[in-house]
Amino acid sequence: MSHLLARLHRGLILFNGSLAGLAMVLIFLLVAGNAFARYTYGGSITWGEDTAIYLMIYGLMFGMSWAYLQDKHIGFDLIRRLLPPRWVRWQAVAVDLVVLVVGIGLMWSAVEFLASRGGRTSSSTGMPMWLFQASMLIGGALLCLSALVMGALRLCDQRGEEASS
Repeated sequence: MSHLLARLHRGLILFNGSLAGLAMVLIFLLVAGNAFARYTYGGSITWGEDTAIYLMIYGLMFGMSWAYLQDKHIGFDLIRRLLPPRWVRWQAVAVDLVVLVVGIGLMWSAVEFLASRGGRTSSSTGMPMWLFQASMLIGGALLCLSALVMGALRLCDQRGEEASS
C-alpha cells in the first residue's frame, strides 16, 4: 500500500507540475504573440487577454496542488518549532485535514457558481464559460486529493523526516 501511495504521490506531482508549467508556457506565448501582433499589425487577438486570464487560473489551481504535494506552501513554522518533536507529524496531519476541508469548500462553491452562471458563453472566445469556471472545481478536487495523499503519507511515516523539518 505504501509503495502505491508513493507512486500516486510522484504521479500527482508530475501531473500538476506539468500542467502548471504548460499553462505558464501558453500564457507566455499568448501574451508575447498578442504584443507582437499589436505592435507589428496594429491589432491584437481578440480572445487573447481573456484566455490568458483563464489559463492563469488553471495554472494557479495546478500549481497550488503541486506546491502542497511538495510541502512548498506557506506553513506555520513558528508553531512547528514550539511543538515537541513527537507532535510535529500530528500538526502536519491536522493541517492536511484543514486543507481537505478547504478543498471541499472550494468544490462546493464551484458547483454553486457553475449552477448559477455556468450556462453563459464568453463573448471574446465564444466558448461556454463553464469550461473556464470548472477550474475551481478541478482545483478543489486536486487539493482534496493532495491533502488525502499527504495525510496518508504522513500517517504511514514515509515522509517523517521531511514533514518534521
